[in-house]
Amino acid sequence: MFSVTDAVVHVLLVAFSAVVLLISLFAYAGRRNTRYLFLSLAFAFLALSEVEGLIETMFLSNQLILMPLTGIHLSHFIEFLMLASFSLALIVRGENLGNAARR
Repeated sequence: MFSVTDAVVHVLLVAFSAVVLLISLFAYAGRRNTRYLFLSLAFAFLALSEVEGLIETMFLSNQLILMPLTGIHLSHFIEFLMLASFSLALIVRGENLGNAARR
């Protein structure tokens, strides 16, 4: 059953995650740091996850999308990639990529 309220919440989540992704991309462009690269990647996965949730809600009646040949839910795989990217942003030493290219 399609719920307008649920759809509105998902649209707002997609919009907010796109704004956060855009901010992180501007931060990465200004600093060219590996930590900001991984943060931008994590926020890209967040935005992708929210788009996928919107599609599941609006078009698939909340049915989860399965990845072919694996049986893994796409949303879970994207969340794993997001968590891995956030973890790398915390663990990896933040080296400026612009300075590395000049050496």
